[in-house]
Amino acid sequence: MATIGETRTLLAMDVPSEIRRSFDLFAAGRLDDAARVAREVLSVSADEPSAHRVLAGVFLRRGDLEQAVSSARRAYEIDSTVPEAAANLAAVLVAAGEGREAELMARRAIELDAEFVSAWVNLGLACRCQMQQHDAVEAFRRAVELQPGHHGAWTNLGNVLLEVGEYGEAVECSRRALSIMPDLAAAENNLGNALLKLGQLDESIAAYHRALASSGGDLETEYNLGIALEHSGRLSEAEAMQRGVLKQNPQHARASNNLGVSLKLQGRVAEAAEQFERAHRLAPDSTAAVANRLATMLCRGDVSAEEILAAHLELSEALWGDLEPSRPVSSRIRPDHSPLRVGFVSPDFGQHPVGRFLLGAFESFDTSRLQPVCFSDRIQVDAFTDRFRSAAAEWFDIRGREDEEVAEWIGGAGIDVLVDLTGHTGRHRLGVFARRPAPLQLTWIGYPSTTGLGAIDVLVADEVLVPGGAEASFSEKVERLEGGHISYLPPVGALEVLGRPESGELVFGSFNKLDKTTPEVLATWAEVVQGHRGSRLVLRSRGLDDPQVADRVIGILGDAGLERDRIECHGWVSHRELLAGYGEIDIGLDPFPFSGGLTTCEALWMGVPVVTWAGDRMCGRQSASFLARVGLEDLVASSREDYVSRAVGLAEDAGRRGVLRVELRGRVAEGPLGDGRRLACEFTSMVERAWRERDVV
Repeated sequence: MATIGETRTLLAMDVPSEIRRSFDLFAAGRLDDAARVAREVLSVSADEPSAHRVLAGVFLRRGDLEQAVSSARRAYEIDSTVPEAAANLAAVLVAAGEGREAELMARRAIELDAEFVSAWVNLGLACRCQMQQHDAVEAFRRAVELQPGHHGAWTNLGNVLLEVGEYGEAVECSRRALSIMPDLAAAENNLGNALLKLGQLDESIAAYHRALASSGGDLETEYNLGIALEHSGRLSEAEAMQRGVLKQNPQHARASNNLGVSLKLQGRVAEAAEQFERAHRLAPDSTAAVANRLATMLCRGDVSAEEILAAHLELSEALWGDLEPSRPVSSRIRPDHSPLRVGFVSPDFGQHPVGRFLLGAFESFDTSRLQPVCFSDRIQVDAFTDRFRSAAAEWFDIRGREDEEVAEWIGGAGIDVLVDLTGHTGRHRLGVFARRPAPLQLTWIGYPSTTGLGAIDVLVADEVLVPGGAEASFSEKVERLEGGHISYLPPVGALEVLGRPESGELVFGSFNKLDKTTPEVLATWAEVVQGHRGSRLVLRSRGLDDPQVADRVIGILGDAGLERDRIECHGWVSHRELLAGYGEIDIGLDPFPFSGGLTTCEALWMGVPVVTWAGDRMCGRQSASFLARVGLEDLVASSREDYVSRAVGLAEDAGRRGVLRVELRGRVAEGPLGDGRRLACEFTSMVERAWRERDVV
């Protein structure tokens, strides 16, 4: 109960002055004092909206979202004509995850004052909260137009530009924010993220270090730094960074996932699988954790084809089982003999294995039979992207768009057949296919296994990739292309094939990723090399320039009996240097049970024959399919022992290796493996047949 003196003091209070004081105290971080003054004001004037706004801010800083929303809402109810009240409520609602109502309040503030910068910032945050990334971009753009010196608006604009794939502009925005406030950790972190996406790894790592120095340590920045280290091939450091994040927050699902990535890229597949399973438990809706968990299964020899199918079915059901769309009828009346409109969905319309395997056919489609339409999630535009775009009848940029919106676009575009080119790999759009926006849906090229998704009707393969009798391993109907399921497009201006000396040591090699190079694979390669006197083994992969990673690989080979001086490990280099590296390789050794893809095609192009073991799963039969197109079926083994025997046998046949060195490039270029027109014709005929039979697919 107030004393008489206190009552007189309160009655004599200068409310506007005290409100200003409470705001100043809040701005200075003196939250308790700010709240005390605001409450004193309310004891005199219970309907003073500014005092409720101060309390809302205090509660928000303390993490009491329920009280923050209550206070901000009360301020708006008292006077809904004040733009600050609407904007303040919008900000608090964003923090509480109430994006839709936050957007309404931000728009109300803009309606009251179209040049109120905070309202535009809060509108951007509200849109981002609802995953409306492109609307958020426009809101933040308006904010920086109105107030070019608003470092927060520039930071947020840079952040959301990352989400829509505009990485170059995101860099510019982050640097603009830093020019206004040089030690702004959030802007440095955003700058690091954008540079990482642009592949400027050293600059990205430097930005993260500056952010950490400014913030005194931030968990998300440490997590992002771990990703940059992993992309740089510094896998041991990346592993340590993610373990550090998890030590501080054991519930950080994305850190578990990316720890798994670092372990997988070191070839520690079993450990990686544990982390992916943990990430999935922590975040059941994470498509990244699911994709990594499934991809890791494909690399493990102790997992059966039946278990792989079961996992794909189970996880696809968990992610999209609540979507039960019916198969749509064609959205347009198609005159007889009119071309099918075929939509292709991918983030890989560029210089990527999918791009190299598809572009030759894509540019060769007979548009009187098939109209190709691209729904592109491509981030880094390159010359291949431009060629895809030029060959497409229509091009839709789906970066930053939600699956539901993309599905609506596909329906509106009158797509008859929709083709997934990604499967369960990075930045896939299987969530679009789960909504079944097209009458017939296929998966092709991007993922050498089943999707497990009931909404995908057909998997495109060939008779080697999926031999007769293997159909039970797929949720889709398998359609086979006679000449092979891809065509390889070699690099423009590729190096000439370099001859190997007739005498001297023989060199086995593999340029495949370490996640495919499991201990069992390494032990087998050690046996191969020991089977040919005077030979050695050259490995090249991202991560092998990390001493700890290289020592582990060398140790496994040593445990299998291979001497240290017969092993060479090299890290990653430019693509041209990589191809030049085949100049010292006599025989390529393929990993198993997940074989090489583009790596095998490049070896063949550079005159290097590859020995493979075609196992019981699609992912292990890619190289076998390629070898069949160049007349090297005899280099396809059926068991581990057979693999060793065939590799050693080829090593002992110098004459044949010399002939292959000269002939292989021609076999690729002039045969079905390099024939884009062949692939375009076979794919079109298959799609037309599947379209006619779609009611029974």
